[in-house]
Amino acid sequence: MIAIARATGMNVIDALSVFSPYQVIKSRPIEPSSAELLSQVHHADLMAELQFRTSKKHYPRELRKGIDLIPFPHEGSVRTWIDSIDPGDIRQQMSQETGMALTYIATQLTENKLNPPLAIAASRAGGGSFATGLVVTELITPAEGGWQIRAREDELLEVSDDALVEAISARIHLLQRRVKQRKEAREYAEKMTELLG
Repeated sequence: MIAIARATGMNVIDALSVFSPYQVIKSRPIEPSSAELLSQVHHADLMAELQFRTSKKHYPRELRKGIDLIPFPHEGSVRTWIDSIDPGDIRQQMSQETGMALTYIATQLTENKLNPPLAIAASRAGGGSFATGLVVTELITPAEGGWQIRAREDELLEVSDDALVEAISARIHLLQRRVKQRKEAREYAEKMTELLG
């Protein structure tokens, strides 16, 4: 349906909203919230912005001109989107609505992907834009999902210092977990290799 809509020049959101479970897409604002936009900014760009703000002598903002933000989806972008809209029990609500096990949802997030039913369930549970969930999971493009051309860039410039530092802290925590998971996986693989000879 999406390919047909694109080929015929039809609005993709309008085309999707005809079908279940996408009928809810237009029941909420199409454009992403500030938190959702910030979740799609790579941690390196968040850290660079902090440098531009706190050490203008060594990191003049002119250095940023002509350099685009790192494209998304970035590594962990689906999880950071989930975290940005999580009311505290989003994974449980996603599981209840879709009937999919929490372990399956965890695996999807670890692999930085989410199927459309889970994206819809997450948006419903978190109160976010249904369209944004489909953008983050790459079902539709940012333009099709109502994102302004420089939405992420503008949000990064406008976000408060407190929110910026909080976002960086959350990303560092996520990176620490990812490093730990990789270390454990490597150690497990090494152990299995030894056992198998």
